[in-house]
Amino acid sequence: MNAPIWNLMDPKLYSRLLKVSLFLLPFLAMAQEWEEVKKHSLKKTATAYSADIQGNFFIGYTDGSLEKRNANGDLLENFALSNNSPISLIDVQNNLRPFLFYFDNQQITILDRFSSVPKIYQLSDLGTEIGMMACPSPDGDIWVLENNPQRLKKINPLRKSTILEAQISIGDNIRKMQAYQNFLFIADEQGLHFFDQFGGFVQSLKIEGMLNFQVSSGMIHAFTSSMIHQIDINKGEFNSSIKLPYEISGGLKLNDQYLLIDEKELAYYKLID
Repeated sequence: MNAPIWNLMDPKLYSRLLKVSLFLLPFLAMAQEWEEVKKHSLKKTATAYSADIQGNFFIGYTDGSLEKRNANGDLLENFALSNNSPISLIDVQNNLRPFLFYFDNQQITILDRFSSVPKIYQLSDLGTEIGMMACPSPDGDIWVLENNPQRLKKINPLRKSTILEAQISIGDNIRKMQAYQNFLFIADEQGLHFFDQFGGFVQSLKIEGMLNFQVSSGMIHAFTSSMIHQIDINKGEFNSSIKLPYEISGGLKLNDQYLLIDEKELAYYKLID
């Protein structure tokens, strides 16, 4: 019987080959292909996106309107203010009370099941300077990221008082921020920044060309125009990176599919092993 080939190899050569194989293993395991499922055209330009735990997704547009759609893309509800300002952020962790931030108008709108009169806050009425971004806190307060200088403020909207504030230093082009469990995540064009529940800096992960991110089941799905990076929240490190089938302006993960968003098109894709 012939001896196994590794018994005939030079030990140094075998060691080098083993190291190369171990290095390539994660990338080989990710050798997957994309399959297009379907597409929907949009009549307006999308500016913000989010998904809830039930698989519904929400899209905000340049005219300030908001749509709620189910995982198939069917329109469920819509909402529009008369301010005609683009929606900069949508947070639907509480899907009965969607939270909207309008940068141009420096305004926060909190809906009540799309049916009742929404609560509207001007950032100036909450005692803040120019807000680069805002998002809800799990305890009912509101996080606001101010500029010049950059400061994180946690504000009680009922009392219109600042609970805490912390000076920070990240990029100017803020993409999204979200409070989740004991973290506050802020994305800019250079990557994703982790802060604790008191506004203290924890760490940064460099992601060039960051567009938006989505938190789901202990993972962060971070989208660039050409890649999806999956990040383990508890470990604070990359889990995998997947190349997209084409360049996008935003994306969401919906159950076992990915919703790839161009300015006026929604495309559903699946990954095939």
